[in-house]
Amino acid sequence: MAALPRPHRSMLSKQPGLLPGHCGAQPADESYNRNARATTNAGTPMGSHARRRGHIAAGPEFREEAWVILTQKAPTHEIDVVGLVKPLLGNVIELLTVDTVYDASAELLIEALSNNPSLFTPETNKVLEILFKSPWAAEYYQRMTDGDFAFDSIQFAQLLLAFAEARMPLLVQNCHADSSEILSHLCDLLLAQGYPVVEDRIFVPLVEFWSSFAETIPDHLSVDVSEEEPWKAPAYTLLMKACSNAWQKITYPPSAAVADWDSNDRAGFADSRKDVVDLLQSVYALVGPQLLGRFAATVLLSLKDAAWLRLEAAVYCLGGLADCCQVDDRCDSFLASVFHSELFTILRDGRATVPTRTQQTCLQLIELYTEYFERNPALLPPALELLFSSLGDKAMASAASKSILRLCSSCRAHLHTEIDAFLAEYARVVSQQQLDCVTSERTIGALSSVAQAISSPPQRYSQYGRILEFIEMDLRKCLRLSMQKGDDSDLPQLVCLDTSPEENPSLHMALKVLRCLAGMGKGVQAPAENAINLEHEKQPAVLHDDVLPQLQRRIVTVIVELQKMFPNSSEITEQICHVLRNGFSETEAGPFVLPPSEVAQYLTSHSFATPRVGLFISTACSFTSSVRGKNSQQGILSAVLAWVIGLLRQFPYDNTVAAAGASQIDISAEPEVAQNAMEISSRILTKDPSVILHIQPAEMAEFFFFFALQALDGNEPLPKAAAAEFWATFVNVRSSDESFQNAMSGAMDTLGPLLCQSLARNIGGNASRSELDKLSEPLKKLVSRHPRAKEWLDASLNHPSFPSAKVSQTEKAMFVKKVARSEQDIE
Repeated sequence: MAALPRPHRSMLSKQPGLLPGHCGAQPADESYNRNARATTNAGTPMGSHARRRGHIAAGPEFREEAWVILTQKAPTHEIDVVGLVKPLLGNVIELLTVDTVYDASAELLIEALSNNPSLFTPETNKVLEILFKSPWAAEYYQRMTDGDFAFDSIQFAQLLLAFAEARMPLLVQNCHADSSEILSHLCDLLLAQGYPVVEDRIFVPLVEFWSSFAETIPDHLSVDVSEEEPWKAPAYTLLMKACSNAWQKITYPPSAAVADWDSNDRAGFADSRKDVVDLLQSVYALVGPQLLGRFAATVLLSLKDAAWLRLEAAVYCLGGLADCCQVDDRCDSFLASVFHSELFTILRDGRATVPTRTQQTCLQLIELYTEYFERNPALLPPALELLFSSLGDKAMASAASKSILRLCSSCRAHLHTEIDAFLAEYARVVSQQQLDCVTSERTIGALSSVAQAISSPPQRYSQYGRILEFIEMDLRKCLRLSMQKGDDSDLPQLVCLDTSPEENPSLHMALKVLRCLAGMGKGVQAPAENAINLEHEKQPAVLHDDVLPQLQRRIVTVIVELQKMFPNSSEITEQICHVLRNGFSETEAGPFVLPPSEVAQYLTSHSFATPRVGLFISTACSFTSSVRGKNSQQGILSAVLAWVIGLLRQFPYDNTVAAAGASQIDISAEPEVAQNAMEISSRILTKDPSVILHIQPAEMAEFFFFFALQALDGNEPLPKAAAAEFWATFVNVRSSDESFQNAMSGAMDTLGPLLCQSLARNIGGNASRSELDKLSEPLKKLVSRHPRAKEWLDASLNHPSFPSAKVSQTEKAMFVKKVARSEQDIE
């Protein structure tokens, strides 16, 4: 490496490092760094590292560095050492200008400023401040401004920022006076040549400094609004300048240049943009809408100049401020200037000239300002026209569909009159090309949201039927794919980015159909603000010439057909459950609010051999919570519980344990089934305890409680936790019905001792420490609710199955007393 003339020292490359207080920075290649630092302008090994390695004899400069290193190792947290170190820091600062000891001196000062700023007296701080305003420092400022990010330049930046951060309150309150020059340098360095992270290694730390600067200001503002601090206006001016400098640096280069970046460079540059947005949000909290106004003006100017890369950066920043001004109508005039401009027209008609990234960012802007469009519905048609026209472009489809879903869901009340136009446009798009799964799911959900806002049920159901036709069309494609072996050129091609070459095309299409059906189910749900009390009875369906039942039959047909086609697919099972769940939270008639008896019949038709049958049990758990109406509730809950117990009876037994004389169910064979079975049992127990208590026939009830005890005794953590919750609920069941209480007492006479034995085994050593909190709940409920619990617990601790022989009788008796006493105290 060629040497630099003084006052420069050797150049040293460095990884994109952050400054103290951030992530730290280390040289990329230590052996290379040592050699680089040892090279002088004559190319002779004269640096301090060379001396330490014995290349030349130690001289005065070496002794200076040795002293610096010694002070670095001193334990500065001790009071006597602090008193010794403080006076010496002035000497270390003076050594910064000594080329051969600069590295060690800077490192010591950075560490001290970051971790022990109290070491610096007003005098030493003044010396550093003067140094940062000196010609020596000006050389570094210029080098970094010109894009020179050698090791010593970065170290200088680290030192400058460590000094600034350590004195942040003073900098804020003196930004109009002594601190102005240093703050100006920190602001100007944001415009150093080079792309952030990729080339400019100090940009991110500088942005973070200015974010901290902005966040510090409120702490020093006077509570008396009539009294304005003299530094406030200069501070705000600096922040606005910092924002201006920072956003310009995050403008993407042309796509050809980005293509040369590696993945780390791309990720680092993208992260630096997020840091700039954080800065903008912090500054917005101080200066308000005027910051948004600057970006709105830049957007308009960039549109006029056709400066697409600058437009993308300005729009990105405008979007970054969306969260700040969602409910701030002072911003509406600035946003109106953007959305009433030629932006939509240029994006729609000029796709060939506008770069892809710019188009994507502009489409995302629409989604980010959904609340603005909701306040200004006149802008919705042109915005959605642009978005729908972008669905056919693979590069735009994801951003467009996301914005369509957000707008249609939030602004459905303003859009339902446009449903015919939206359906026609979507039909046009899908007739020309196959859309990917995510785009289709989002758009179907968006169309369903708009249709849901139609007040007339017949018209609403009619539009639901048209939307369902798109899903049925894909179902027919799926059937064709399953019948063909992939050699038909007319078959639809998979377009999803995550599709692997070996993936089954028909299965992929089937999953797309179910995802779109689930998207439709979410879309037709009433908005949260229109939610009805879930405790009310579900409203009876108004048939309207059998339209709604027909819709429901069509939905069920799609589900059944796909399950027949792929009976062994766990992915199909998962998506079917997503579809079914959509109707459980609804309280009014709708296409996904299927008759409870039919849902129960469908769920209970699945056997232990069904892939991921545990998912159907989990879905049944949600279903049981949605069942209302005493006339049908008990029968449905009993049928579901009988089905669940039937599945549990198909669990295998652990033969190794059975050979020892005690049959044990192998919970680990299907832990998902075991866990969900316990959870649905707890749900049924809460909803109607008599269903659990009166399980028929008797041997079914006996097996169920045996399984619940085995799950509590088992080693699978999730079933064990679910079983603990079930037993805590069971032993705490209360009822004013005397016959029920008698039945409960009879059950507890049998189950109480067995439950205590299981809990004693767990607490005695079979359970892990993390499980004890869950396991203590049924024990506490048992002791507080049942008079004989203390007797049962005492016997369980002395049962042969108790796992620990090290616990004495005295300790066991003391444990029982403590448990009983604690419950008495709680009562």
